[in-house]
Parts: sequence; C-alpha cells; structure tokens
Amino acid sequence: MKKIFFVLLLCCVLLPKFAFGGAWTLPQRKIWLEYYMKTQWSKSQYKGDDIARHKYDARAWGWSMAPKIEFGLTDWITLLAGLDYKEAKYKEYKRPEVWKDNYSVKNHGLTEVQFGTRIRILKEPLVLSTQIKAQIYTGYADNMYDKQEQPGLSDRCDSLEIRAMIGRKFDLFWPIYFGMETGYRWRNREVCNDVPFFVEAGFWPLKWLLIKTEIDGYWCHEGTGDIEKDYAIWRIGPVFHLLSGENVVREGNAIDIALQYGNTFAGNNTSRDQEVILKVSAQF
Repeated sequence: MKKIFFVLLLCCVLLPKFAFGGAWTLPQRKIWLEYYMKTQWSKSQYKGDDIARHKYDARAWGWSMAPKIEFGLTDWITLLAGLDYKEAKYKEYKRPEVWKDNYSVKNHGLTEVQFGTRIRILKEPLVLSTQIKAQIYTGYADNMYDKQEQPGLSDRCDSLEIRAMIGRKFDLFWPIYFGMETGYRWRNREVCNDVPFFVEAGFWPLKWLLIKTEIDGYWCHEGTGDIEKDYAIWRIGPVFHLLSGENVVREGNAIDIALQYGNTFAGNNTSRDQEVILKVSAQF
C-alpha cells in the first residue's frame, strides 16, 4: 500500500499536467444519479493459471442492476450511496444419463448496500482526491452450500475500501481524458483482502459522443483469508451526451447514456464472463 501511494505521489511531481481522474467532486448541492444494468454469460472459468469449462457443459448467465446516488455536500466533499441487486442462473446440459434429472438452479437477491465519501485534497494545479466506501452484505443467503441458494451471487462479505484516483481531460483537437484508481479493500468472513485497480481513457470525436475503454479488477492479497479471487475485465463502448455538460468532469447539468461490452480476460476462481452494460446517468 505504501509503495502504491508513493508511486502516485511521484506521478504528481513528474507529470504536472495530470489531475486525479474520478477525483472530481460534485459542486456544492449538485446531485448525480445513475442506473446501471448488466447482463453477463459464461461457459468456462479461471482456476489458478488455467481456463476450465464448466462441468457437464454447463452455462452460467444472469443480470444485475445497481442504482447509485452522489451529493455534493461541499465543493470538495461528495457523499455517495448505492445498492446491488443480482439474478443468476446455472444449467448443466450434459450430465451422465444414469443421473436422469437435469441440474438447473436460479438465485436472486439484493446482495449489498454501499455508502461512502469522496474528498478532494487538491484542486490546482492538480486535482487529488481519496475515496472511502463501505459495502454491507445484506444476508440474502446464510448457507452457501444449499442448492436453493445457488448459484452464488456474491462473496457474502462486508468490506471497507479506500482509493486514490487520478485523471485529466486534455482539450485538444479531439478532447481526450485519462483516469486511474487504486487502493486497498479489507474484507471479512474468510475472504481475502484485495487491491482494486481501474484504468480508463476516452476521446470525443463529436461534442455529444465519447468513446471510452477501461480495465477494471482486483488483485487478491494472498494469505489474508481462505477464499482467494482475482479478476480483470476489459470494457469498451460509447457514451452519448443527451444534455450539455459532461459527467466525466462534473461540469454543468448532464444526461448521459452509456453502452459497454466487457470481457473478463484474466482471473482466478472466477467465471470467464462476457457482459453488456447499460448506464443512464444524470447530474443536476
């Protein structure tokens, strides 16, 4: 953690034109809302360094939604909250004939609620912020081995996460922006702690259209728990600005619609998912 923070500070010194991305806070009394919806599917999973098909030619698929809200308490303090609801299905298509019955399970539930704050430390010549967020497990399932509570929807744990964020918009012929986040997440219920990482970049070929790509994931901090998991997801897609203003840099009122395709390209003890995401956000 100390090494990561040192590298971020070093970047501030060596790259004076950088500002810290996702680091923008809302103007005082401004509100930002987002409705996030995702569908995902897979036929294989990451196990250690290997990719393995789901047993008995199984398929996994499902969807989730995550409404979020942020409020500008001051120009440099933003409060945030949200929740996650998920539905998942799993079906085996090639079971031994002697077993006769098919194996198909379905699960759904409100998996967690979230709340936190983003604090801007510097504005000029750099924007530097930190974010603290708690994720509370709702207790939607107590026995993770019960067939009625499968497939699993989450890691069934609480967590506390702190992040540092960097990024900047460059007003060139085609405006571009870059952002990066990292930090540390503490987790309970025998789940390993982990290190979040998030990198994004995009450009505006038109004033009302942003093309962006990102890599999102977590590195497992081995030895901090019995349940280990890593994953890295690559996403790409357009963002349509329906109302003047840009959610990216928190300027003015804004309404955005974003579409993304994602692919889990690396991981351990996680599904090798593909996904499609729809986001509708507004700032006022």
